[in-house]
Amino acid sequence: MNPEEIGQRLADAAETDRAGSGLHVRSIRGVRGSPHGVIARVAAEAWKGGGWKLPRAEDALNTLFGAAWEDGIVAIGLLAASVPDRPHDALEIARGWLDRIDDSISADAVGWLVLGPSALASRQDLVGLASKLRTMPRPETRRAAVMAAMASLPVPIEGPAGAPLRERIGSKDVQFVEHVVPGVVGGIADLFVRDEDPIVRKALRRVLGAWAAEDADGATEWLEAVKGGAPRLLRDEVEKAAKKARRREA
Repeated sequence: MNPEEIGQRLADAAETDRAGSGLHVRSIRGVRGSPHGVIARVAAEAWKGGGWKLPRAEDALNTLFGAAWEDGIVAIGLLAASVPDRPHDALEIARGWLDRIDDSISADAVGWLVLGPSALASRQDLVGLASKLRTMPRPETRRAAVMAAMASLPVPIEGPAGAPLRERIGSKDVQFVEHVVPGVVGGIADLFVRDEDPIVRKALRRVLGAWAAEDADGATEWLEAVKGGAPRLLRDEVEKAAKKARRREA
């Protein structure tokens, strides 16, 4: 299945579902309106069909990513499924896409499914990578850097972009690590704890909540060590998730 065929499949689905779940997204690349379930199915079938090995598939992935928003989600998913074979190549391609992302869903997918796991798999400094992205003007780029921390937590991946990786693994529940990777979430949180853009802060709340749910003590220790105190919304998220985790353990 080439980029044109993928685009046609997504367009056909949008025609039959005028209330497509993608219609709430705003992107300069355009939105077809394809339901998320269809995006996931097309992405999984594209991966199953083969032909997406790096570096040979880089041009096709770039073409796919540059089409409509849904096509971009499929491209991110195919790239994510390529990470185990060519993590360094996948990381470089994803970094090239960061300036073109203008929505939160794509930012989350690139960060969680590609930036995070490819940096960890290639033994690169994920916190250092996030530090380089910290000063980028686009909040979507910074959000991707924050969401990369999710790859260091034992949390199952979410969203339609995860479909090719689920197809490759042969499981609906896919996570990148079995235990919290020390230093990664706290290091990235330190970088973005004062970022006041709403979409960045929302992503950080999600990451911190997931961390506290898996490692209540570690997340709480980070919270108490924030110089000048963490913003109230972040503090509340950590304390709420940590409380639930401790109650569950008890």
